[in-house]
Amino acid sequence: MRVIWLVALNTFKETVRNKVLYNILLVAAVALLLALSFGDLSVMSRVQVMSDFGLATMSLTGLLLAVFIGVGVLGTEIADKTVYGVLCKPIGRTQFIAGKFAGLFVTLVLNFILIALVFITAITYLAGRMPETGIYAAVFLLMIEMAVIIAAAILASCFTTPTLAAIFTLAFYAAGHLNDLITLSADVQANPVMRAILVFLNYALPNLQHFNIRTQVVFDLALPNGFVLLSCLYGLLYTALLLLFSSLLFAKKDL
Repeated sequence: MRVIWLVALNTFKETVRNKVLYNILLVAAVALLLALSFGDLSVMSRVQVMSDFGLATMSLTGLLLAVFIGVGVLGTEIADKTVYGVLCKPIGRTQFIAGKFAGLFVTLVLNFILIALVFITAITYLAGRMPETGIYAAVFLLMIEMAVIIAAAILASCFTTPTLAAIFTLAFYAAGHLNDLITLSADVQANPVMRAILVFLNYALPNLQHFNIRTQVVFDLALPNGFVLLSCLYGLLYTALLLLFSSLLFAKKDL
């Protein structure tokens, strides 16, 4: 555990020095503040518009952070071969992957908290009271979603270049949110081969819509009992699976 902690701490220090991180946060904060005036342009209330736009902004910001810091840190280290200096020390490759993930995830969580404070402050200002619990559940699930995305970025960085890893991570995110459409396409597909491929993709790709409760929050709809807990477990299991594959690939990588 000490080795994982040291790798995580070093990763955290690396990422907080990345100027791209602060540029993304600044853009997200400005977008959230500008959203305060969007309510006048919609048939929905200003609180609903802010909730919808704010959660969408946080999701996109989390994706960009996961791509840039996830792929940027590990992918660049592998491409530039600076990882050699770390692996020549008594550090197992599985410990290295786990430490990298921990450091990146902590960085992302801290940044998410900063964005969430701006978001919740704006909602409180518009509503004149603290937000409902659904807002906090939505932010929490977005954090779990980003854990999956970071794990996917690490996996991609283990077998391809940083540029392709970034493209893979973005495609992974898009496919995860379109998983329901894959299911519908499989149901109406007449070709058995295409149907089999779509069914495989449906089970192989994560359903990231489990972490998207924006509609329920905006329109104040009740969530099924245990939905947040089950979604959390789903995300943690998928993250663990991706990290396992990352460890296996990284262990076989010729470094």
